[in-house]
Amino acid sequence: MNVIEKLQQKIDEEHRQKGRAIVFWYDAQGQLEADELNSQLKGIEVRQLNDNNFFQLKVEIEIQNPETSYLIYSDEPRPRDNDNMLLDMLFYSVEFKADETALLSEVLNVEDFVLRPLMKEYPTFFASKERKNKLSKVLPAKADRGTFELSMMAVLTKSPAHDIKTITTQILMKGLDIETNELIKQLGKNYALDKSLEKIGRYFGISLTDSEEPLRQLVNTLIYQHFNQNFHGVVGKWDDQWKSTSPNICALYIEEWLNNRHAEMIENYIEIWEKEYDVQGTLDDYDVEQYAEVATFPRVDVLIIEKCVDELEHNTISPEKRLALIEKRLEMPWALKPKINCSYKTLYHVIKLERFKNEIKKIRHDDDLYSKYAENVYRIDQSYRHFMYYYTSLEANSRLQETAERVTNWYENDYLDELASLANERIEAGRKTKIMQQRAFFSKMISPILKREQTRVFVIISDALRYEAAHELNDKLAERENGKSHIQPMAASFPTYTQLGMASLLPHNELSFDETKGVLVDGQLTSGIENRRKILQKVEPDTEVMHLNKLLDMRSGEAERLLRGKRLIYLYHDHIDAVGDSAKSEGETYNAVDQAVNDLNMAVDRLSRLQAKRIFITADHGFLFQFNKIQEHGKIEAVRGDVLERSRRFAIGHNLSVPEGAIKLSEKQSALQGVEVVLAKRLNRFKTGGGLQFIHGGVMPQEAVVPLIDYRRIERADTVDIAVAVHKKIITDFRVPVSFYQEQSVSDEYTSRKIRAAFYQGDERISNTVELVFNLKGNNSERTRKVKFSLIEKHYKIGEPCTLRLENVTPKDTELYLEEEFILRLYDALY
Repeated sequence: MNVIEKLQQKIDEEHRQKGRAIVFWYDAQGQLEADELNSQLKGIEVRQLNDNNFFQLKVEIEIQNPETSYLIYSDEPRPRDNDNMLLDMLFYSVEFKADETALLSEVLNVEDFVLRPLMKEYPTFFASKERKNKLSKVLPAKADRGTFELSMMAVLTKSPAHDIKTITTQILMKGLDIETNELIKQLGKNYALDKSLEKIGRYFGISLTDSEEPLRQLVNTLIYQHFNQNFHGVVGKWDDQWKSTSPNICALYIEEWLNNRHAEMIENYIEIWEKEYDVQGTLDDYDVEQYAEVATFPRVDVLIIEKCVDELEHNTISPEKRLALIEKRLEMPWALKPKINCSYKTLYHVIKLERFKNEIKKIRHDDDLYSKYAENVYRIDQSYRHFMYYYTSLEANSRLQETAERVTNWYENDYLDELASLANERIEAGRKTKIMQQRAFFSKMISPILKREQTRVFVIISDALRYEAAHELNDKLAERENGKSHIQPMAASFPTYTQLGMASLLPHNELSFDETKGVLVDGQLTSGIENRRKILQKVEPDTEVMHLNKLLDMRSGEAERLLRGKRLIYLYHDHIDAVGDSAKSEGETYNAVDQAVNDLNMAVDRLSRLQAKRIFITADHGFLFQFNKIQEHGKIEAVRGDVLERSRRFAIGHNLSVPEGAIKLSEKQSALQGVEVVLAKRLNRFKTGGGLQFIHGGVMPQEAVVPLIDYRRIERADTVDIAVAVHKKIITDFRVPVSFYQEQSVSDEYTSRKIRAAFYQGDERISNTVELVFNLKGNNSERTRKVKFSLIEKHYKIGEPCTLRLENVTPKDTELYLEEEFILRLYDALY
């Protein structure tokens, strides 16, 4: 079908639909002349449009001959709408397009006057059908020339959108050498390299067209500006080389790239940059406070870590100040890397130990060692455990080796020795503790509930879950929106070992020991699930007893059927003791504790889904763990006599000897009737079989103070409310300080809230993003957080609005929480 036939078809179609055809044809390629059209077309008057007859044509078509069909023909491109004197007629008529450019403009939904000069200027780009097809997917409707050219760049760089930042990233992902960069070659061949660099440079405020290595200049400047945004000082040699008129745009670009899933390339560029320009050597001359907020270079983290180590070695560290610094650093991208993350967390707990050292001096003045331990001293063991957990996870820990040796020496030779001395004095003097006895657990905690309430009660007994680890678990449980958790200490029965601890947590009047049957409660066997079920069912017939993991492995329906009608469920968990009690695996004890805390936290989740409203978590005993090799002077002769049960820390039997470094308990001190109990004093171990690092059975607080967590599922607590505490919401600078106020204190009624905040204009983000967790407690003045936002540098009209958008962040999703309008009055930004 030729052009005349297509045009006739268009005319006939219009005539059928409207009764009259008015057709415009802008034939810029001059395929036909008006006379030829007049002679070959049927049922239509042909009029040629020129610069002088538009008014005459309008009168003829609309007034003189309102029912006649017309073809308005022009051998010029279609003018811009603002310059088109017949635009109103064009709106109610139809336009015929016959040349390639006109047809493509219709497909792309772009004005002819935009497309036509570009097709003429860049013929190689439009020679490819594939490129034109891709262009149709990224080009927005009615695009102007600038947007069209950006879309061409997007096609050539395989970018999903006509966004200069995405295009830049695509280019930089292919390397910095313009001779070998494939996308740079495509831009040079099918568009214009100089123009591409000019557009990229203009956006980032960097001159690239005069540089011999423009991509290196670009990356160097972007990285430097990201560094400089949070560096409180000036590095003259860098500042002179890598200037930008839009530093916030540069910094925001690097921030976004560091936080996305393709960060490996920019991380590589940054690591090359910091080596080539000696970041560590340069910043070594500055105070740590000047670069404390810099998130650009991993070498900054190395400097901070070394600074903390040096301060620890010279006893000049300010614990609160450095702990706050490390907490901030852990939120930055490089701290997500395992080595830096472990180094920071190792140091964090070393510094916490430094802060807790004064607690040791206070213990001796307290009459009740166990009570004081449960009040705050347990934190030393908790921090030391975390310290060793992270330190031993480091692949190369030479930088922290001396620190680790010094901390371990203090922990084992000062701290544990002091506690051992106090525990020894306590047991020799026969002092009693004020905290609840483990053997009173059932009568004081479980029986009252069974008698007065219809609540189903779950009891989880985790073997060797010592108090400090349970306190960590309690902190996790207390953060739940639909739960309330409380922890208290109990004094374990002596000797502190599994069989006696498990028996003490059962209902009983008397505990005794049989040489063949082990620990008995009221004459009944206590070893094994079935024996414990029998004892519990005598008190509460609707009781179930099983291993925790067995219940957790069941499907929901199966578990619900098993528990239907049950009032009391005892669940046994054994991970810490299983690992620690073996000489082959005792070195993994701290890893086992971490795993146990996570397992129990998830177990509460599962039980909550099974409608558990009251869950107690406790332990049979704790443990003592020493990382260093146990010296010979810490080993004492084994107990002789009629020994019925023994370990590294105790012996049970008759006619027992008491070696030097041991003590025989009085009848009042031991929970077991009818047998003698000998314990190793201080940190001593008997020369018997078994591991030496992981021990229990003695009277050290770590062994004898056991936890009792009381977790209750409640109605979901409200989340704290956040307000933007800014009186005049007027922005006069590219750096915008904003205060946020947490309206309620975190408590049982209110839980914490995590928000993500940034400034927007419409859907365009115009600032960096800040994430904040509001978990503050205290009075009004203590519940305020202040942060600074950096606006991207562009022209903002005086008085135009922007929005501070706060999004609520949860593990499941992110949703809009609050929007506050600010007015922009950046007088200095006018240009």
